Amino acid sequence: MKKAIFVLMAMVMSFGLLTGCGSDPVAEELEKFLNTDMVGINAKYEDLKAEVGKWDNLEDDAALVVSINDVILPNLDSSLELLSKIQLQTEEVKEIKDKYQKVLEAYKEGYQSMQSAAEKGDTAAVEAADAKIEEGVKLLDEYNKSVEDLAAEKDMTVEY
Repeated sequence: MKKAIFVLMAMVMSFGLLTGCGSDPVAEELEKFLNTDMVGINAKYEDLKAEVGKWDNLEDDAALVVSINDVILPNLDSSLELLSKIQLQTEEVKEIKDKYQKVLEAYKEGYQSMQSAAEKGDTAAVEAADAKIEEGVKLLDEYNKSVEDLAAEKDMTVEY
């Protein structure tokens, strides 16, 4: 499951956009959003990905709790803060940004639940946390599709 999450997140975090958008405000804003505004969030994702990649080598639940507490949740909080600072003008790109915010919120809720479950040693709660993280993956799929659809509508190409 972790690898699936990372593959999907990697796709969204590595968007590149080639465009010949001319003077279309939506196309220009989409290009700026993906190639400029999301850069800091993309860097945070790389840090998150590296941290979760270490989880297979953790010795116990206490180490998992430390990882979530010290790296994962602060990373997601920082990503949400960076995203909140992005000011957009067009409704189309605002909708895409909102979808990405829902992705981050789902991941945050899932990892918070994972932390709590690990602290309690509650296997059922771990499964519920995994389900919330999977919800984030589905939301990420929707976000990716929205970006691709808007790019296609604007005669733009999204590169991963």
